[in-house]
Amino acid sequence: MGMIVLHYLDVMIGFAFTMLVISLAVTAMVQAVPVYMRNLKGEALERGLIDLMVRVLPGLESHAKVIVDHILRDPLLSPPRSPPYTWIIKPQDGKEVPRALSGVVQREEFVRLLLDFMAQDDKPDELQAVKDARSEIKAMLAKLDLTDPKDLLLRIRTRIANLELQYPDWSSSQRASKAILEAFMAGPGKDFMAKLVGWFDQTIDRVDAAYTARVRIWTAVFSIALVVVLHLDTFALMARLNADSALRDKVVASAVSAMEKGQFAPPPAGGTVNEAQALACARTHLATPGAARGLDAYADCLGLAEATRLELVSWPHDLDAWASRWQPFSFALLLQLLGISLSISLLSLGAPFWYATLSNLIKLRSTMSQKDEAARVERQTTQAG
Repeated sequence: MGMIVLHYLDVMIGFAFTMLVISLAVTAMVQAVPVYMRNLKGEALERGLIDLMVRVLPGLESHAKVIVDHILRDPLLSPPRSPPYTWIIKPQDGKEVPRALSGVVQREEFVRLLLDFMAQDDKPDELQAVKDARSEIKAMLAKLDLTDPKDLLLRIRTRIANLELQYPDWSSSQRASKAILEAFMAGPGKDFMAKLVGWFDQTIDRVDAAYTARVRIWTAVFSIALVVVLHLDTFALMARLNADSALRDKVVASAVSAMEKGQFAPPPAGGTVNEAQALACARTHLATPGAARGLDAYADCLGLAEATRLELVSWPHDLDAWASRWQPFSFALLLQLLGISLSISLLSLGAPFWYATLSNLIKLRSTMSQKDEAARVERQTTQAG
């Protein structure tokens, strides 16, 4: 009985191991392309802050995007583009690649950068749209008696410095928040600040929800693409693991070893995989001609090396090889499509789920092995007696 249980535990371990490796590869591709290259978080934050600005200052519709774009690309918020990005987007005419839209901004940072935007003088090399936006928002806030943003910004900075002396244990955001609220509520711009405080947090919550929804869509797209290319059929994979004891033993040994080394641990909640590494994989193995080019090498670079080495999955070398994996139109094809659909659904559970599942299965297998060994020793002792 114990051997039967261990047999099916090994099958499940092999399957969970495969799903974990592929889930991590999907995560890497999502982080590299839509999240990093498309900057989904920056785009979502920009849309949310545009809506906030229009709500706080009705009539700013035609200039809100320019203002928010200018703030989110400020060097204080947005670092320069890294080399993997500049591989895709080449600088033109010797100019630097524009900074990315920041995906994170605190309320205090947003207010100070907005005041700084208004306090600046127009520069000769600035776009006319930026000058028009600055002129428009200054005129709108002047109607709310906020006529000197430069003086207000100076008073806020001075108050932040004084609060740091008085309360050195406070965080910088606490000091900035108190200084900004004091400056606005004691003088001009009270109505503007009250609206901004009231709606900023809800706006950021909606931004996070929108970003999460878009990431899920992209994850589903990449999951479907990877499953179809690899021809990952849940039923076929389980059948192979069930029938091939040599394959099953190799997969279990590899899974146990990887888990002990922490090799396949997913990123922490809210964290991301190394998008620079994922982009480097694409550049080295897909875009560069030479011996390194190819899907097998790209798969290994993404972390699919173990799964491909053990032949749990394999990349088709050409379209004919991929097409030959499909069954002719029959019940077998329907079963194949059902297995592939099931694989896509199971991948949507995500790498953290499969990591926890694999970890629990390995622990259960260890416990069952110990009990089975103890029972075997007891039987041998009884028979000897």
